[in-house]
Amino acid sequence: MNRVLYDYPEYYEVAFSFRDFAREADFLQSCIKQFSTIPVRRIFEVACGPAPHAEELTRRGYAYTGLDINRNMLDHAQYKWRHLSPRPELIEGDMISFEHAMTVDFAYVMLGSLYLNNPDEMNRHFDTMAGILNEGGLYFLDWCIQFSDPLKYEGSDSFTVERDGIAVDSKFDIRLVDQDRQMYEEIWTVNVNDHSRHRRFEMVERNKAIFPPEFVEFLNRRSDFEFVGWWKNWNLNLPIDDFTNVTRPVVLLRRVAG
Repeated sequence: MNRVLYDYPEYYEVAFSFRDFAREADFLQSCIKQFSTIPVRRIFEVACGPAPHAEELTRRGYAYTGLDINRNMLDHAQYKWRHLSPRPELIEGDMISFEHAMTVDFAYVMLGSLYLNNPDEMNRHFDTMAGILNEGGLYFLDWCIQFSDPLKYEGSDSFTVERDGIAVDSKFDIRLVDQDRQMYEEIWTVNVNDHSRHRRFEMVERNKAIFPPEFVEFLNRRSDFEFVGWWKNWNLNLPIDDFTNVTRPVVLLRRVAG
């Protein structure tokens, strides 16, 4: 049986416990202060998983809404953040097309979790985001645009994180699927040692590489989002002026009248 780590939110949280969520929330807030043209009250996260920023963003005075397709993740987040006020709103749905009654003032997606397999899915996603994001609000994309070509990637990345007696060893590989369609697969293999109880997971995510010129052209064909800027290393003092040696790129868009 191919077990999926996303069904085990506690292990997922250990795997990424090295992240500094307070610092990341500070950076999101700095983007809002510098580039948003509207007051931001409600923040929306696409592919939120266990909603790791919910507490930090709520402390800063924002109402948090998260979208994810995995019910286990949402149930875990609902219980974990039950003490927050206002309590986070968590929605089960597909990022390509989902329904949400309220509009939001800022939206973001982390760690390249924008999985869109063709131009139609890309258009449908941005149609949906345009429908919920208020004019003047920002859409923040972390590592979603490929400044290095994953189709030419060779090798793998791995790291091990341990917390509370649970060790999670992660290995990431990339496999080319279709060069012409810019399709590749990310293979995430995880070995967990939970107090000497061992589990193994393998997740395969298929994605279409989105390169910077292609993304700019895509935006130019739309009338509802404008390009604000892109930066590397999560640093607003490091704008991307060429497409070499770019790590952890972030892209910022603004919702405009369409």
